[in-house]
Amino acid sequence: MMILEKEKKELSIIIVNYKSELYLEKCLLSFLGEKLSKINFEIIIVNNDKDTDLNWISKKFPHTFVLNSPQNNGFGAGNNLGAKKACGEFLFFLNPDTEVKKVDFEKIFLLFQKDCFLGVLGVGIISFFGEFQKWIFGEEIGFWNLLKNNLKFFSSKNKQDYNKIQKTDWVSGVAFFIRKKTFFEIGGFDENFFMYFEDMDLCRRIRLAGKKVLYYPKFLVKHRGGQSYFCKKDQKRDYYKSQRYYFLKHKGKIQTLILRWGEFFVMRLGI
Repeated sequence: MMILEKEKKELSIIIVNYKSELYLEKCLLSFLGEKLSKINFEIIIVNNDKDTDLNWISKKFPHTFVLNSPQNNGFGAGNNLGAKKACGEFLFFLNPDTEVKKVDFEKIFLLFQKDCFLGVLGVGIISFFGEFQKWIFGEEIGFWNLLKNNLKFFSSKNKQDYNKIQKTDWVSGVAFFIRKKTFFEIGGFDENFFMYFEDMDLCRRIRLAGKKVLYYPKFLVKHRGGQSYFCKKDQKRDYYKSQRYYFLKHKGKIQTLILRWGEFFVMRLGI
């Protein structure tokens, strides 16, 4: 029996859903239609929520495939699952609680084609009140800049020019582009991160591979944020767990130990 090859696409848009199904339709409508009319694309929605049926989406929206994950192994694992099914030359990872506002997919492709060293392209991310969200790109994280930011001493997040196209150390996983080939060459997302810091880790490995990370605010996305968590305590737990793993992986045991003391100090102060 002859096995047919998958049809190659220019773009695979990968969206991981967990408790965000109320926003999915608005998310899809924000970029479908004329904005993608000249592009051979597909949309892969990875459903990490076994209690939610998303099959209606495939019926309502052409080019959309729902992939039901057997269990919720986290944001990075869900995206890896979607990427394995993707047929696109480019991957666009997008959170479900977003709406794309300024769109030019062809310009994104052109930027990658012009620069063979471009590894990851992150986009501008604003809140639904219209201001740029904090922590959407920045310099390599370390213990001292974490401490300064928490204690509000010359915080680096206040020095960012969010309207400027610029090379950076990392961009937010809320919305970013990468070649599929590059994504798999560096091993995809590290699934030891359940949520948070998986984007910084991926960007670090991109830079170590000799490629660059670009922040590109001319492509703009609105983001609600925090829709996957109903309990702030659980959110904080996952954040600190991922932060410790990032430091242990990239900074070593000594800095990780200092970090844990810093977390204790910050939490005691209630910052």
